[in-house]
Amino acid sequence: MTDDNTPQPANETQTPEQIERAKALEKLPPPRFETLIQLLSSQAVLALGMIPGPDGKLTKELPLARHFIDLLSILDEKTKGNLSDDEAKQLEVTLHDLRMIFLQQSKS
Repeated sequence: MTDDNTPQPANETQTPEQIERAKALEKLPPPRFETLIQLLSSQAVLALGMIPGPDGKLTKELPLARHFIDLLSILDEKTKGNLSDDEAKQLEVTLHDLRMIFLQQSKS
């Protein structure tokens, strides 16, 4: 792998693990704004205790959830006027839904 994290083609100096990692990285979908929204929102949902973590347990961490919601809010603020209609709508709906869930979870 190069300094910019792009996979290198397989060669004799790479271990089998490095070759497998390079192949896996080649299969990743291209980066998209929608994927960034999904990544941050899934972390917020996890912190809201709505889905189980890697340990299989539901854990509510409201300050962490708030952090991810705030990150999405910053994205919304900083990208105003620069998003496609679909991207803007996805971000708007996601933020609204997460804020409503956060309020509900804060009361319980």
